[in-house]
Amino acid sequence: MSAAEPIGERIRHERLQRDMTQRELANQVGVGVPYISKIEAGRERPSDEVLRKVAEVFEWNVDEFLLAAGRLPADLIDEFASDPRAALEYLRRWRSTDN
Repeated sequence: MSAAEPIGERIRHERLQRDMTQRELANQVGVGVPYISKIEAGRERPSDEVLRKVAEVFEWNVDEFLLAAGRLPADLIDEFASDPRAALEYLRRWRSTDN
C-alpha cells in the first residue's frame, strides 16, 4: 500500500481489481452506495469503523490501513505513548515495507 495514494483511490483501485461494484462493497461494509462513491471520490472522510470494515473485506492489515489513511488506532496510541522507542521501531519497520 502506498501512503502517497489517497485512501479513496486505494479503495476504488482494489474494488475494481476484484471486479466488485460499489453496491457489493457497500453491502459488505454496511453503508450506502452514495457513501462509498463519496469516499472513492475524496469527498467524504470515512470513519475508522468503516475503514476497519473495508480492510476486512479486502483482507488488508487493519492497523497498516489505518496508518496509511492517516489514522492511528487507539490501542497503538496507548502502546506508543507507553513505549516511544518501540513506537519508532514499529513505524520505521512499517515505513520500510512501503518502499
